[in-house]
Order: sequence, then structure tokens, then C-alpha cells
Amino acid sequence: MSATVKVHPLTGEPKSQPAARQDLFTLSTTVRPRRSIDASYDAARDTDEFKNYWANADSFDADSANSKAVRQKLVTRSRYEAANNGYVDGILQTFANFLVGVGPKLRMLTGNAQFNQAVETVWQQWAKKIKLRRKLWVMAHAKMQDGESFAVVRTNPKIKHPVKLDIVPFETEQCQSLTTYWGTPDRIDGIKFDEFGNPETYEVLRYHPGGQWFPVANWQAEEVPAKYMLHWFMLRRPGQHRGVPELRSTLNVGASSRRYREATVAAAETVAEMGAVLLKTDMPPGEADPASPFSGYPMQRRMITAMPAGWDAMQMKPEHPTANYSEFVESQIGESARPKNMPLNIAMCNSSKYNYASGRLDHQTFFASLDSEREDGNDLVLDQLFELFWEEAVLAYGWNADPENQPAHGWDWPKHPVADRVSDAEADDIQLKNGSKSLRRVVQEGGDDLADEIPQMAEDYGQPEEKVREAVFHANFNAQNQLASIAQASNATATAGSA
Repeated sequence: MSATVKVHPLTGEPKSQPAARQDLFTLSTTVRPRRSIDASYDAARDTDEFKNYWANADSFDADSANSKAVRQKLVTRSRYEAANNGYVDGILQTFANFLVGVGPKLRMLTGNAQFNQAVETVWQQWAKKIKLRRKLWVMAHAKMQDGESFAVVRTNPKIKHPVKLDIVPFETEQCQSLTTYWGTPDRIDGIKFDEFGNPETYEVLRYHPGGQWFPVANWQAEEVPAKYMLHWFMLRRPGQHRGVPELRSTLNVGASSRRYREATVAAAETVAEMGAVLLKTDMPPGEADPASPFSGYPMQRRMITAMPAGWDAMQMKPEHPTANYSEFVESQIGESARPKNMPLNIAMCNSSKYNYASGRLDHQTFFASLDSEREDGNDLVLDQLFELFWEEAVLAYGWNADPENQPAHGWDWPKHPVADRVSDAEADDIQLKNGSKSLRRVVQEGGDDLADEIPQMAEDYGQPEEKVREAVFHANFNAQNQLASIAQASNATATAGSA
């Protein structure tokens, strides 16, 4: 009977006893070299065909790749493109409109309906006073155009509300360090971190460095605690702490599109401005009436003019725009909007080539992207802002609550627009009746709160809330067989319990 000999998985050497952890480590460091394998990826080869294409590839980490110099150049070019390319300008505005819309609503989840409604009312009044929706819109626009948006939460005694907090947005250039902290792991440009990697303070210049009144000889920065800083950007790489323009990969697309457009217009203008008539002859030299080279021949508008003997008039053919010009423009716009998952018909504000099904199908990817962006907005802006608001509101209104411990809450963003409202309403009705969706979920998807809607309906119809709830229940489960089955199931349960 042969004994089984155990071998080490790395060295292949026999072992009779399980090695200790230190022995395994020692063995792993003395592994014999393996035979080289002749295999690779095509993209990893340094061929003459692609070496220039990959020449600018680097191995920087996220913060080094998004260095101050790189961000500054990308931001200025992104703003230039938005200012000179109507489609890019529209894409930025459309994104902010879809993302923020009329603004999110606070939804309290404490279990006390009256207290929830009181807090939501106070928040809504305060948000109106500080123009929160307007500031969220400009932050969303700057996040896409500049790559990141900042806002400082400050005390503003001019606010006509018991809560004196206000948010002050500022551009990305104002968050920068006066000193270069090279080789300091707890700092990058404008941000200082604690030992756990959390932002601790932000350095904010008192004036925009591009402002005409900026005191160049007297740079001053304010150290703002991270608690009072709202910093919204898209996290694309681990270890990334600053954002870059979100259309960075397609900025050159807009430039080439404009060059093609200008070239097309210039070619058409050239054809129109060159008299539009040329003289040609097929006769041998000397037989046609003489015509001096590059000389002009007088012609009158809307008149038939006789040509010299032997010469014919030829009209220049306008070759621009080419037959595929519109296809090229659409391709360029689609590529420009692709980094934000925006479909072509939204980017162009033109759905003439779409049918209803294809248009709605393309919107799904964009709406899913917006939902992700909104969750970032909840985490980076709204929740942090509510935490500060709660501390002030508890003291201002004397609520019996802990100002340091904010209650459960959520945010209801505006519902995504629906082209076919009838089909959407029918789908909700079917899901309500078969129990696959709750009424609260339907109301939340519309950007409202059921706890607010029921009392409002009771007031509108002059009925108690319980009557309204009962009416809504019967409206969703109005079939007699459904009500009968529910009653039958209840009776069967009661009978089985008594037996």
C-alpha cells in the first residue's frame, strides 16, 4: 500500500508535517523561477503602428494625473468649449435640468407624522429663502463643466428665517493651496486630510484668481473645516480627491466639429462669391475668339449674355455641404454627450428620427445615470447640509431632539419625464392592484410624500383621513372577487385557529 506524499504547492517539494506560517513564507520567497510563457496582449505590444498612439500613457495615481496644472488647462478649455459650442452648452444645461429640475424635497422618517410635517415645512421655507434649488443647479452645472463644485456653508444674518445658514458656491480655482506640499501624504492641492484619509480642512482663496480685483501681491486663503464644505464631484478612480471636467474625453470632438462646420460654410461662400460662371472651350487654339487668361467677362443679373464665339458658360458646382454632413454632425454630438450617457435626441433636442419605443429605450440608460448622480448629491451635499441645518433648527425652534443626532430622513427628487403618461399610469395601476408596488412607492417616484398627500386629499374632499384611506384602498382593490377572497382567507384562518 503506497503512502500519499504531500508536496508544497509552490516549490513542489515533499512535506510530511504542516509547515508553520513563517516556514511557508520562507518557502514562498525561494520559489524556483518558472519557465517563461510567450504570450501577451496586442495592446501591450510596442509596435510601430501604435507606439505614437500610446506615447502619452502614464502610470500616475489619480491625484497626480489630476494635478493642478492638468485641471487648470482642462477647466479653461471646457469653459471655452461651452461658451463657443452651442451643442455642448445645451448638453451642460440639459444635464443640470434633468438632474436637479425643480429641486429635491426632504422626507422625514421618524414615525411621528406631525413632527415630520413640521420639519419638512421648516426645511422647505428655509430652502426657499436661501434659493437652494438655484444653487444646486449651478453646482450640478459646474460639476459637469469644471469637474467639481464647491460650496461653503456660512452663517448669513440677512436670511429672513430663524435658521441663518446659507450656502455660498464658488469655482474650483478658489480651492487651492498657497504652498506646494510636495511629498506630503496628508495634503493635495487645496485639501488637508487626517490620519484616516478623511478631508479635514479646505484652503479657499478669498477672491477668484481670475478676478480683476484679485490682489496678486496679497494672496489670502481661508482654512474651512470639512464639516462646512460641500464638495461634489464624480469619483472615477480609487484615491481620487479632485474632479476634472466630465466631458474631457470629447473636448477635441467639439473642436473638430466646429472646424468642419466652418470649412463647409467657407466652401459654400467661396462658390457663391466667385461670380459662379466660368468660360470653357473645346475648340483648338486660335479658332475661338481670343479671351485673356484670368480676365473677367461682364454679365448682368437676370439677363442672357452672349458668349464669345467658341466659348461656353459653365456654372461652378457647390460641393458643400456633402451628403453625409448631417450624419457627421450627429455622430459628433452623440460622441460629445456619451460621457454622460445622454442619448442623441436629448443632446440635440430633436426626436424627429425617433419613434416612441426607441426614444424611451435610449432614455433608460440616461435616467439610470441620473439616479446614480442624485445619490452622490444626497451623500455629498444634501445629507451634509441637513446635518448642519438640523443642529441650528433644533436650537431655533426648541424641538425636543438631540441636535448632534439627526433623525432618519430621505430625499425625493423630481420624477423623470415620461412621454406617454397614459401607459405609465396604467402600469402603476396594474402594479397597485396586484400588490407588486405600494402606493407610497408610487407617490415617492413622483417626487411627493404619501404622508402629505393623504391629509391634502382629506382637506380637499372634506372627509376624515381614515375615510380617504379607505376610499383609496377600495379604489385599488375594487373588484368584488378580490375583497371576497380577502374575507374568505381571513375566515379560514379564524376557523383553523379555533379548531
